[in-house]
Amino acid sequence: MQYLTFLLGSLLAMLGYREPHGQTSIVRVSGEQSVLSRTTVSGGLARFQCLQSDSGNCFYRLYREQCSDEAAGELCRRQPLDDFSVMVGGVREVHGLPAGFGQQVRAREAQRRD
Repeated sequence: MQYLTFLLGSLLAMLGYREPHGQTSIVRVSGEQSVLSRTTVSGGLARFQCLQSDSGNCFYRLYREQCSDEAAGELCRRQPLDDFSVMVGGVREVHGLPAGFGQQVRAREAQRRD
């Protein structure tokens, strides 16, 4: 598998395709609600790509998590930033997210509990 990945990467490089510098994360959830998503963050731009989903859409929830030390332990609060969906094969770009933002992705829309 590593050989195939290297070969494909080399072929794309020869064709002039370059992956943007930044941080890329791939989320795969299997089971009752299967979803496969790729997120790339580079230079203040976050790119969300829905690769596969049982429902035909990937549902994203973006948040900022703020934690503080309390007497009973660490207390964390999530501040919601954005909720959106992307169709399979689609891409959404978001500018201006804070560094270190968090994300959840699922195949079905979740109820918001703010």
